[in-house]
Amino acid sequence: MAVMNKTFIIHSVNNVDFIPALERWFVNHHCPEVLAQEPWLTRYVMYRVMPPAKGMEKMGFLNYRVHENLGLSVEGRRSLKGLLAMTPEPMDDAMTVAIANVPAEPTEDFFGQNMGHTDQAFIRFVSFMSYPKGVSREEGEKWFLETHVPEVCNLPGLLRFFTHKAYDKFHSPIPLADDVPDFANFEGLFFHQWDRVNEMWFESNSAWTKAFIETPNALTKPAWATKDTYPFVQPMEDFVCTNILERPDQNMLKYYDGHIF
Repeated sequence: MAVMNKTFIIHSVNNVDFIPALERWFVNHHCPEVLAQEPWLTRYVMYRVMPPAKGMEKMGFLNYRVHENLGLSVEGRRSLKGLLAMTPEPMDDAMTVAIANVPAEPTEDFFGQNMGHTDQAFIRFVSFMSYPKGVSREEGEKWFLETHVPEVCNLPGLLRFFTHKAYDKFHSPIPLADDVPDFANFEGLFFHQWDRVNEMWFESNSAWTKAFIETPNALTKPAWATKDTYPFVQPMEDFVCTNILERPDQNMLKYYDGHIF
């Protein structure tokens, strides 16, 4: 039985002056082209990113938009030709983009399982994490599951904590073929292979800062760490994060009609 796939796409704008043109591009070009090329999507929503909590901006914070796409299976994605046929961004180097393909349902649910969406307002701290080169997934997972997870669950103010294991074979944002296009820079963030997508909920930015910045020595650094402080790996290499609200601001499957207003 095929497992439903979730694609998280986090965008970071490199110049705030680009945002008006990018918003128009998303609505007039990119989103309808995704809908045309991926008619099997069951959910296609966009979140506008919240301002970073104090301390979050130094952790590989991506500042613009999050897309959350749900499809019937990870194999059923558009082809290379389909991607190349899409309308390019309105300016060069407009955005930095990180993409992760994961099972739609969390693979582990660690904390706050009884909390409902209507219980209280919250922010969603979403992070993509990979273990550094030279660290096996087994070694990384041992630290993550046995040391990191229990400590995160004890952070003050935490409301929810769950995670998705990222796919190995299907980590790429597009199906890979022998004839790979020139833009496929496998050393860059766009094609990076992540190990986990983590999501933690807090009441507010201040609650997040109290947990991660103002609670010293709450989290144990692994022996293989490449950074002394959380997230213990290099931001924009093995860790990116963002900060969104509980609800998307656009639902492309439900509301898109081809008009800006």
